[in-house]
Amino acid sequence: MKHKLATVLGAFALVGVAAGPASAAGGAEHAFLIEDYNAYEHFAPGDGPCVSWAGTFHEVRSGGYRLVTAPGGQTEGEFHVNGVINGLVELIPDAAGLPTYSGTYREKVNAVVTSFTEEGDTSRVSQYRLRSTLRGTDGSTLNLRLSGKFTMNANGVVVVSRDTFTCE
Repeated sequence: MKHKLATVLGAFALVGVAAGPASAAGGAEHAFLIEDYNAYEHFAPGDGPCVSWAGTFHEVRSGGYRLVTAPGGQTEGEFHVNGVINGLVELIPDAAGLPTYSGTYREKVNAVVTSFTEEGDTSRVSQYRLRSTLRGTDGSTLNLRLSGKFTMNANGVVVVSRDTFTCE
């Protein structure tokens, strides 16, 4: 499970919504970016989330991100991102005798982005949370918890940078 904020910011730039200031006469600029994702990724033994066996990680994501720039050039180059994504996760083992795990989640994303370049985005503050209980075909469960936070002060110094992943 990989956090998708960088992909969202890249898509934001591609859809042609300016991350710069709105005109002085207008209000805030708003855009909505739809998330529609369905992918499979094979993993080797020991490389999968929460399991030691080889298998396939399947994720389906849908929802969207509201993108807002301040009116009248108040914060040049800065925009805000708020998103809610609903998802489905499946861990499908290569070996037929092992349980398949599946579950749903709801991810929440908030960010204030100060610039966007070809090299990536510069977030002043961003955070996300995702929780899911995956139920196995054998009755067992896996509890996934992902969260992250990034904060940069006005001098461009990173004061908080953490991503946590737990699986019980």
